[in-house]
Amino acid sequence: MRIVVFCCFMLMVSALAAVSAEAETRYVSDQISVTLRRGPGTEYKILKSLPTGAAVEFLEEEENYLKVRTKGGSEGYVLKQYISAQLPKAYVVARLEKQLVQLQQRMADVAKGAEAWKGEKVELQRQLADVQQAFNRGKAKHSSLAKQYQTLQDGAKNVAELLNERDRLKAENEKYATDLAQLRQDNDDILRKAIVKWFLAGAGVLFLGWLIGKQSRTRKRAF
Repeated sequence: MRIVVFCCFMLMVSALAAVSAEAETRYVSDQISVTLRRGPGTEYKILKSLPTGAAVEFLEEEENYLKVRTKGGSEGYVLKQYISAQLPKAYVVARLEKQLVQLQQRMADVAKGAEAWKGEKVELQRQLADVQQAFNRGKAKHSSLAKQYQTLQDGAKNVAELLNERDRLKAENEKYATDLAQLRQDNDDILRKAIVKWFLAGAGVLFLGWLIGKQSRTRKRAF
């Protein structure tokens, strides 16, 4: 379980690192509103205010200011102390909470599927029992006829008829054996799939719950 959680964490870190390398997108820091000015100083005209979490494209750095471009195409300067290369924690937590809800829904769907699988398993077990009984009856009948065949063979009577009956029962017996093997295979396949679904859903929920808790604690310490 720990190995699965660690692997998922490393994949998410790698994905975030790849996104950071491809784009120079930065964000307005937590719980503030930043002014976008025409030049790098308070004497320049304010173009607009940027709310927390607003994504801007980093263009260049000039002393205490960064030149940026907004999604609307406006270019200007903001104090670099209010701009971060990381998405604000509140947005990260909200995104993770949304993913957690989605995983919980998937778990609920898997649980419903498991209930349906239980019913299907009961039906397969019933069919398996029927085939097993038929197989046993055929086997007993085949054994009885084999004895009769031996008796008739010894008496040299109705040999051809007995041979035909023996062959028919042998073919029937082989069919029962084939059906039994197929039902056993189907039952094993269903069981394996259900176990894998439960394991993956549980691991995902455990990881996201842990990550949200960690993000929440980090945010509390920051405040």
